[in-house]
Amino acid sequence: MISSLIGSVIMSAVTLAMLLAINITDKALSKVGKYPLTNQERQMLIDAGFKLKDIEIINQEIKSLRFDD
Repeated sequence: MISSLIGSVIMSAVTLAMLLAINITDKALSKVGKYPLTNQERQMLIDAGFKLKDIEIINQEIKSLRFDD
């Protein structure tokens, strides 16, 4: 009888911890921002063969991203 009571207390604690972790993760993801490409990222794209026009298109796509859905 006591072991089942202890088991249910442990299950409740684990469930609460899981819900808190999901809540914290959700809050962190909602604060994600969008930033233009850094100089290092631009240089990597140029080294990979992208043209400056392509890089500007990528930056426009980054600006148009919506994270609130």
